[in-house]
Amino acid sequence: MTPKFTRVSTGIKELDNILNGGLPIPSVLLIIGDVGTGKSVLCQHILYHQANEGFKCTYLCIDRPPLDVKLNMRSMGIDPTNLEERGLIKFVDLFIGKEESSKGVYLCNPRDFDDLVSTVRKLVLESEHHVFVLDSISSIAFLQGERKAYDFIQRFHGWIWDVEGVGIVNAVRGGHSQFFEVAIQHALENTISLRREDNGNVCIEVTKTTRTSHKKGKFKLDIDETGVRIKFYSTIC
Repeated sequence: MTPKFTRVSTGIKELDNILNGGLPIPSVLLIIGDVGTGKSVLCQHILYHQANEGFKCTYLCIDRPPLDVKLNMRSMGIDPTNLEERGLIKFVDLFIGKEESSKGVYLCNPRDFDDLVSTVRKLVLESEHHVFVLDSISSIAFLQGERKAYDFIQRFHGWIWDVEGVGIVNAVRGGHSQFFEVAIQHALENTISLRREDNGNVCIEVTKTTRTSHKKGKFKLDIDETGVRIKFYSTIC
């Protein structure tokens, strides 16, 4: 992932154009959006592309178990099986829906905040991987409270910088206090916002970047089994 302050492609040509070349290295990207607008799908597409480029990637599965994440990727035409077998993608089961009694079977008890922090720290700092998706910070905030979730985000941010990597964090808009949503956007270098408009269209907008400029305006986002498409036309979706 060297030299420092280079860029990595998102794998979505139009998004790279909006970002004027991709994501800076090192940095953390926040994808915040309404429910059902494609936040996780964007995370999965970016991760899949970066693994195809040879970067070792880790998907921290908090909202859903790894099998569900992989099935969703396959339904979008991005089967991670080969990349997983080659060690380029690792799916980590931190699903908060597991019973606490299953702690002995899994990597950690995701309902135990200290255990979760310790586990993710080791995964980032003690592995050879340099791209990490955290899906999502919202579930941590719902379960542990916003103060602890903000602390977790700041630590995750620092670990990504320590390994000179790229982090991608998913958050649900409207599921938190306004202060928390502003705070996490302030804490991280880059923010992509997804909104569902009254006409049903989903708009994507890059609202913040650091160490790089970006194109302003809202653009229409379409996601289906053929891929992710962003249409450059009017700034009104």
